[in-house]
Amino acid sequence: MEPSSTQPHVDRLTPLLAHFSPKAALHFHGKSCDQSSFCPKGDQSYLHLVESGSGSILLDQQEIAIVEPCLIYLPRGDAHSFKSLAPDSLQLYCATIDAGQVAGNPILTALPAIKVIPLSACSSLRELIQMIWRENTAMYCGREAAVNRLTEYLLILLLRHILSDNPPQSGLMAGLADRKLALVFNALHKQPQLDWDLEQMAQEAGMSRARFAEHFRKVVGCTPNDYLTQWRLTLARKQLLAGESLKQVAPAVGYQSVAAFHRVFRSRFGQTPKEWLHGMSPHAA
Repeated sequence: MEPSSTQPHVDRLTPLLAHFSPKAALHFHGKSCDQSSFCPKGDQSYLHLVESGSGSILLDQQEIAIVEPCLIYLPRGDAHSFKSLAPDSLQLYCATIDAGQVAGNPILTALPAIKVIPLSACSSLRELIQMIWRENTAMYCGREAAVNRLTEYLLILLLRHILSDNPPQSGLMAGLADRKLALVFNALHKQPQLDWDLEQMAQEAGMSRARFAEHFRKVVGCTPNDYLTQWRLTLARKQLLAGESLKQVAPAVGYQSVAAFHRVFRSRFGQTPKEWLHGMSPHAA
């Protein structure tokens, strides 16, 4: 297998988003009551825009103050609530986003449970957010569809903002923010079916095998092969949910036989692909 060509500026998100395109749905828009609660959504993310008001958001044992308009993202859809300093003081736009949570989209597990970004700190998002607010308050035909599509675009811009301005110190997002490791991730995300080994991944990064393996583990927190296996199985779960057979899925994600794929899947998740799919039947296509 020949290493892929490298480019000075690498699009680190498109290879992931090609597999997990976000699908948004307006959940709520209006003034919150004194305390508005949101149930856990293990198969969806929550994205909130605070247009005005002050208060706080409560998540587990955390209480985060809201003192200005902000964007709040909960990638794994954890239960949370808003508390206003005065009744009806928080003006909220709330959406749910399906971005491959059930299959295990790695970018969602790489983010913290909650991300709060003041709009004053992300000028690149302001224009789009204003467009969402205008579209949502105007009663034009196609309003809901337009708002949902704009929200999906907002999520992409949010991920771009996190990646460029404030990436986590470890994990996938840290790896994508690393100039050399980003080349490897792009190659793995685009072509998981290829017979990757450590030498080929190191070539993608332009590093020696030993230096690459050490650097990858330090930045990402796992070995290159561990990440590749997890990525392959994530794609496999997505394809199984879409109704593809094991004979189709196994070679598509880099396994030479159904038996080999079956062994790795069971070793990683503690159940066979069929057992896992049965448990996920409400989400299957």
